[in-house]
Order: sequence, then C-alpha cells, then structure tokens
Amino acid sequence: MRMTALLGANALMLVAGFGMLPLLGIARSWRLLFFRCGLAYLCGILLVGIVSAHLALVHVSFGWTGLGMLAALSLGLCTWRLKGTERPSWRRPGWIDTAGFAALVALMIDYGRAFRVAPLNRYDAWAIWALKGHALYAFGWADPVVFAGASYRFANLDYPLLIPSLEAVDFRTMGAFDTRLVHVQFLLFLVAALLALFALLRDRVPSLVLWLSLFALALAPAVFDQLLTAYADVPLALVFGVGVGAAGRWVITNERWALALASFCFAGALLTKNEGSLFVLAVFLGLLVTAHTRWRALAVAASADLLLLLPWRIYVHSHQLHDINYSLGDSFDYGHVHSRLGVGPIAFRTLAEQMLDPQQWGLLVAIFAALLAAALVLGLRALPLFALVWTIVAWLGLSWIYVISHLEYSSYLDSTKERIVASIVVGSAALVPLLAAESWTRLSARDRARARSDGG
Repeated sequence: MRMTALLGANALMLVAGFGMLPLLGIARSWRLLFFRCGLAYLCGILLVGIVSAHLALVHVSFGWTGLGMLAALSLGLCTWRLKGTERPSWRRPGWIDTAGFAALVALMIDYGRAFRVAPLNRYDAWAIWALKGHALYAFGWADPVVFAGASYRFANLDYPLLIPSLEAVDFRTMGAFDTRLVHVQFLLFLVAALLALFALLRDRVPSLVLWLSLFALALAPAVFDQLLTAYADVPLALVFGVGVGAAGRWVITNERWALALASFCFAGALLTKNEGSLFVLAVFLGLLVTAHTRWRALAVAASADLLLLLPWRIYVHSHQLHDINYSLGDSFDYGHVHSRLGVGPIAFRTLAEQMLDPQQWGLLVAIFAALLAAALVLGLRALPLFALVWTIVAWLGLSWIYVISHLEYSSYLDSTKERIVASIVVGSAALVPLLAAESWTRLSARDRARARSDGG
C-alpha cells in the first residue's frame, strides 16, 4: 500500500509537470507537448519540491490535497494554453528508441529491487535529510524549534529544503515515516533526469549516441551507490545536469524555452544544497562569456532564480543560520586563507582524481574531455567555450571551499570528495551528446565542402 501511495504521489507530480511545459514555453502546441513530454516528470518533481519548500516556511503543510490541487491546476492551465493548437500525429518509434526504453525500464526495475528495501543507515541521511523530512512531516512546517534550534546545529540548518520537503510529501502520502521506501524517490530522480535529457536532446542528437550517453550515466557506479545513500548530492547533480544540457542547447540554438528550462532546473539546484549556488554561478559565468550579446535574457533567467531562492535566504538571515563547516565570509580572513593556500592545489588534484576514477564515474569525464578537445580542433567555439568555462570555475570553486573551511582539510576532503564532484561530472556528461552531435555535423560539413571543391 505504501509503495502504491508513493507511486501515486509521483504520478500526480508528473501531471503537475505537464502544466509547466506550456508555462516555460517548452510546448506551444499539443504536438510539441507530446514530443517533449519526457520533460514533464522532472519539471513536476521540481515544481512540487519548490512549492512545498516555500509553503513550509509559512506554516502550510503539503500532502495529498496539495498534490491534487497542483495537478488539477496544472492540467487546467495546460489545456487552456494549448486549446486549438496542432494535434500530435502518431509515428512508430525507431528500433533504437524502442530498445533504449525497454532497456531503461529493465534497468530501473533491477535498481528498484535494492532501493525499495535499502536501510537508511548513512549518517547524513539520518542527521540532515531524513531528520528534516521527518520534522516537516511531524510538525507540518519548518518550525524554528528544529530548523533554527541550537540543538540541531549539527544538521547544517542553512541547507535549503527541497529534498526534505519532497521526503515529507512522500511520508504524508504514505501515511508513515518509512525509512526504506523513501529511497525509491531518489531512484525516481534518476528516471526523471534520464527522461528529461532524452526529450531535451532527441531532435539534436542521433538516437544511438543519445542512448549510449544516457546509459553511460545511468550505469556509472557512483550514480547507483550514492543515490542509495539518500544524500542530496546526486539528486542535485541530476537536476543541475539537465539544466546544463538545456543551457548548452540554448547556446547553440538561442531557443528561449531552453533557457527557461535551464533556469527552472537551476532554481531546483539552488534549493537543494548550498553548493548549488556555486554550480549555478559557474554556469551563468560560462553563458555570459559565451553569449554576452544575449545578456538581457541571462539577466532575466538569473533574476528568476534569485527570486525563488529569496524566501529561504530571508529565513536563514532572520534566524541567523550559517554553515558549521565554512562561511563565504571566511574568504576575506586573510590570515586564515594565507595559512591554508597549500590546501587549494591538493584539493584541486584530489577532486580531479575522483572525477576520473573509473570505479566511480566510469569514463564520463574522459569522454567529455576528448569530445571537448575534438570540438575545439574542428573549429567549434560557443559550446566548447561554455563547457570549458563553467567546469573550470566549478572545479576551482570546490577546491576553494577546502581552503576557507575551518575543518581539518584532510578528513574533510576524504569524507566529501567522492560525492561533491557529482554535479561537475553529471553536468559534463549532459553536454557529451551535444558535443558529439555538433562535432559530427561540423566534420560532415567539412567533408562535403572538400568533396565539392575536388569535384569543381
């Protein structure tokens, strides 16, 4: 019964996501809604997470009633916005897509055998994420007794509430604080992200290349292992990765809906973990360097993200919460920073080793680096420059965290290095299909031009 309730709640999230597609400009007709419906599930999860996290700050509980109202409102909005538009026409999917979806379903069923029975036995899962999710479930809102209480300072009280809010929604729909089935929600993050990447890139990337890229991500050992911990790092990475893929598409095509989708995903990333701010800043810097002539669109997208983050920042400021590990204000403590400058290169090198470890992330980063180099050699500029800027900035930013931290760097680095790089790896992996497709298009165009020249 609890599994049925959990899946029912996620079905309502899917319905709620359909209304976001017309709102973000992703689907301006029934035909496009059908073509890009794979984006609906992730949009629905983010919508429910963002809405429930904000309502938790104003003493409003979100469960079956909230899900039903949000789904009904979303469906009504979708029907109204698309009324009278072009209807979809049925086309038999190609054999590659059919095989890809069948393999994906089989893989998720196999993964699900572990996720539905896994114990919640990792420290951060108990002490941070499930503790807050249970508190939201029990109290119905972000009661400062817990969420700003000195007794709970160990739980990183300044972390945003998207993941705990989703956990609380699950607990309310299941009717219990189920510490095993909650893992299924983390697996569903992976399902939503893979479907979103497929829908986002299917008309820009050959099916074989796209499915190989998706399965390279899904089968990376760290994805399974870290999702099963019920930590927020891989959910953050998956949401952020879809945003990076959408941003990469916008760089190439200048489609407004792609930037709107990227901005929505980045809002989800900002409300998932504090590190999301670093990653989102890195991407916007990359976009600004690459597409500075489109700065107005970037300013609107960044402003929307800041607006959605603002209620949580007001809550943090009003209750004087701060990270127990580090503070950005420490960056200006010259004595502390100067004494730890040697930590930067160590952290930089250690994080690189984690990203390149085949037993964690497979060959994702190596493939990304090879395609990035090939794209530059072939004369591509915009997409490779964007990819290069945001990854380097994010990598340097993560290294800087260990410099400004007041924790002993070796133990802090050892305990976080495996998971903190997830967003860089997944974000890079989301650009692999686009880099491959753009490089192949450029190479083909060069060969045709050479053939015409030889024929002339």
